[in-house]
Amino acid sequence: MRKMFRNTYRPWLERLRARGAARSGTLGRVVENAVWLLSGKAVGAILSLIYLGMATRTLGPDAFGQFVLILGAGQAVSAIVTFSTWQVVVRYGMAHLQAGDRGALGRLLTFCLALDAGAAVVGCILATIGVVLLGPRLGWDARLSRDALLFCFAVLLSFRSTAVGILRLHDRFGIAAAADAVTPVTRLLGALVVVMIHASVTGFLIAWAAAEMLTATAHWIAAFNATRAGLQPAPWRGMTQVGRDNPGLWRFALVTNIGATLRAFSGQISVLLVGLVAGPAAAGGYRLAFQLGRALAKLSDMLARSMFAEIARVHVVRTAQELRKLFLKSTRFSLIGGAVIIILLLLIGKPALGLVAGKHYVAAYPLLLMLGTAAALDLGGTSFEPSLMATGRASLALRLRLAATILQIVLLVAFLPTYGVTGAAAATLAASSLSLVLFGAVAWRAIYRRKDDVSTPVPSA
Repeated sequence: MRKMFRNTYRPWLERLRARGAARSGTLGRVVENAVWLLSGKAVGAILSLIYLGMATRTLGPDAFGQFVLILGAGQAVSAIVTFSTWQVVVRYGMAHLQAGDRGALGRLLTFCLALDAGAAVVGCILATIGVVLLGPRLGWDARLSRDALLFCFAVLLSFRSTAVGILRLHDRFGIAAAADAVTPVTRLLGALVVVMIHASVTGFLIAWAAAEMLTATAHWIAAFNATRAGLQPAPWRGMTQVGRDNPGLWRFALVTNIGATLRAFSGQISVLLVGLVAGPAAAGGYRLAFQLGRALAKLSDMLARSMFAEIARVHVVRTAQELRKLFLKSTRFSLIGGAVIIILLLLIGKPALGLVAGKHYVAAYPLLLMLGTAAALDLGGTSFEPSLMATGRASLALRLRLAATILQIVLLVAFLPTYGVTGAAAATLAASSLSLVLFGAVAWRAIYRRKDDVSTPVPSA
């Protein structure tokens, strides 16, 4: 059976891969890669609605609020310390891959792996301090604080960013989608076991932690298989040469780390702030609305990741004219997608909320509408930030992200005490609106900065 399957479908898959390679530098490759990513994320989005509904219905508002606060704590610490090494791998590894310099690429990958491991250790220290200081204010007793700390450790030590970068560098988006699908499948199976045995915050945390570890394992196995032919890890003594191989590496790594931290603010850190000000139940409602809104706009993240890889490829091997065409087409595509998301929110948002979480959470529909619209705006600007990052303008992208985050912080401080979770959602919507305008104007100017250049490759910034 296995041989018959291989003989039947392998020629078709090879033709599909060849056709995708022929479309290098086009919107077709971006959409194809995004479809591969979405094939895993679509399954994840459907399954997430199931296990999220199981958690809300079996835990109750207060316990579910505590659960999402612990999730937010672990993911927030991870966002603060974790470097987006997948972007480093794609940004610098693309040139080494195109040039056939396996030695430089091996040193880069070893450096990124060391960066991931070091960030995980630092994160574990910060998580310990955070749980000790914030646990009592969030209403965690000794047992819940212990569970929160162990969950944070599991999230931080399940690092896989470099593995993700390796797969995207080698255009293995289909394999990456399969590895991503491990997370929702494991969570669903774990949630079923927890509900059958005894629904508890600890049980759901164990299921989520297991999903993180298994997903990381799947990514690293896939990355090893993608690079084992002709690519050897660099010895640690070769790390001194990484800076010479990749000018601006440290600056880019630091900027992407800070940028990822700022992007995480609208999600995990906002949940923590809502929990501190309005309590666990309010944090649970906010997280539920945020999660559903992001599920409807999951295309945004997938397109952004695919877009970054493709723009980096075009930036290295293609012309400025082709880069502009890719930017323009992808912008139109993402703006239409954002409009569709808003229409879906208006038509099915409220019924979907009641179906997933139950009638007790229908009152959170205004939050879903605002947070879902914010996600739709993020989708509309999908091509903007990756365009700046992939063309060597990471510092500029960071400054714009910082401006939007400062606005969100100011509005959160102003609105949370008076308007509660509604104010937090309004702050997120305002920040997304500002991001769309700022990133759109600057990215457009950057891509079209040389109108006379129609035939020469785009120089590195």
